Amino acid sequence: MKVSEHMIVGTPGREPQPIGDGHGSQRIWHNGKYILYYRKVISDALGIDPDDLPDDIYVHHVDGDRSNNSLDNLMFGTRKAHERLETMIDPKKYCVKD
Repeated sequence: MKVSEHMIVGTPGREPQPIGDGHGSQRIWHNGKYILYYRKVISDALGIDPDDLPDDIYVHHVDGDRSNNSLDNLMFGTRKAHERLETMIDPKKYCVKD
């Protein structure tokens, strides 16, 4: 399973699988547990272990397709930054307070 030409992620023989959340998110087996696949992609790009990626880092799928975890489709930031971005896309989704 490839993230890009240069990075391989996951456990051999274990493909990302849907988590049944109705939004297309996928999970992958890592260090004896399932994690969200997009967090693995981001952490690999940063050169850190997914377990070291802070919980307050949110990942945004640029095209809105949570099953598209290619690195060029992912952005990350704080929860507040993610909410602001989502609000610009769909103002009814969040009410962000300063």
